[in-house]
Amino acid sequence: MKKMKKLFLAFLVLATASAYAQNGVTNEYRFGQGEDSVRCLEAISISSVNVKNKAYDIAYPEWKVVFTEFPVARVDTYTNGIKILTELIKKEADPQKKEDYIKEMMQVYDQQIKYIDKLQEITKTKLSAGQLLGKKAMAYMQYYKNAPVDTLYAMLAKSVEMEKGMSEYTVTERFVKYSAEKYKQDKSHGEQLIEDYLNASVYIVEVLDKYHDNIAKSEAKYKAEGNPRDSTNAIAYGKMIGASRISKSNIDAFFINSGAASCEDLNRIYTPTLEANKDNIEYLNKVISVMGMLKCTNEDAYLTAAEYALAIEPTSKAAMGCGYRYFKRGDIDKAMELFDQAIELESSATNKAELCYKVGAIYYSLNKYSKARSYALQALSHNANYGQPHILIAQCYAATPNWCDDATLNACTYYVCIDRLQRAKNIDPSVKREADKYIATYSKYTPKPEELFMRGYTSGKAVTVGGWINETTRIR
Repeated sequence: MKKMKKLFLAFLVLATASAYAQNGVTNEYRFGQGEDSVRCLEAISISSVNVKNKAYDIAYPEWKVVFTEFPVARVDTYTNGIKILTELIKKEADPQKKEDYIKEMMQVYDQQIKYIDKLQEITKTKLSAGQLLGKKAMAYMQYYKNAPVDTLYAMLAKSVEMEKGMSEYTVTERFVKYSAEKYKQDKSHGEQLIEDYLNASVYIVEVLDKYHDNIAKSEAKYKAEGNPRDSTNAIAYGKMIGASRISKSNIDAFFINSGAASCEDLNRIYTPTLEANKDNIEYLNKVISVMGMLKCTNEDAYLTAAEYALAIEPTSKAAMGCGYRYFKRGDIDKAMELFDQAIELESSATNKAELCYKVGAIYYSLNKYSKARSYALQALSHNANYGQPHILIAQCYAATPNWCDDATLNACTYYVCIDRLQRAKNIDPSVKREADKYIATYSKYTPKPEELFMRGYTSGKAVTVGGWINETTRIR
């Protein structure tokens, strides 16, 4: 009897091992063998058709067969699984069943990550474990509203560490958000928060640069081949740039609002350490980066670190910092020379555009409006989807509205200002609130229709605002 039991158990082990060996995890048979392969292909066919028809409840049982028994049969087992479970979660009224579906969704992400190497072999669109982990984190925070901060931060941090500049902008944004949340619960996390913010700030710029490159490639391809799809792609990438810029602004806001480090705090922390680290370029660059991102450019620690760094290695950030030092001393010509050097040294199109804008803003503060516009236009040449330069140009025009002897025509300058502001918020959603504020202000100073009518100008007619502005607008 005992011998029979042993034989029976051995048979079960062999049967189980055989079944496992047929599912493609340990061999080349992705769909299994024999009857198993028939069952697998039938399940794939039934579930795929029902997913396509949005009959998710019918698709679910057959999808579950493939997911459980044939984990590397098809990549769309996982994409379809997310679609199916998303709809089942949405429709399920029973809290326990809803919870079970949510847990199953997390298992879908986990299993896809587990078999990522096998799945990479059967798809042209290469998958990434880091991207999948980021998607899991986003789903986790969606369905578990009271999830522990540590849990979410750990997932996001690992995803961003794996993907770096290839991270989705939303994942990078949430990474900083939960790092800031973690700091609120644990003040010892402050140094790590600064590190996270620094890394995220670099990664989000890499994302923006990637979209800029994709726009340039799509536009060039459209020009060469005339395929409308390439034009559509360029427009889509432009929208992604707008969304990424909002994430970039949010990343800054999360860090600033965390209270982890004010300009005064950073100046107090870094000032005593600079002399001992004046030859440590890595340390100096960290000081410049943190304080520069927080706009602490008037602090002595920032200015000193920049001067030490530029003496060791000419970089864009160091040159910019030294420029601020000379500007603070009143040596404007030397400051501007260093600002130009900073722009020249910068390789990132996104950062180059922001540096041009900053220099333009400095010229605006000096009432040198033509120079300010020149740098704003340079900024737009590097990043056509950047709204701030248009706002700066509008401010320059509003500061010099009088270009002729007719007060009514001079008031048409504000139409040109509004044109620039409309363009700013159309291309860059992150500046909408600021642009709308200026539009509301400048609209008060546009000429009255009856006064324009007396001069032969009716609604819709073009008018050129002269002087140094020299832009054409239309009467409202």
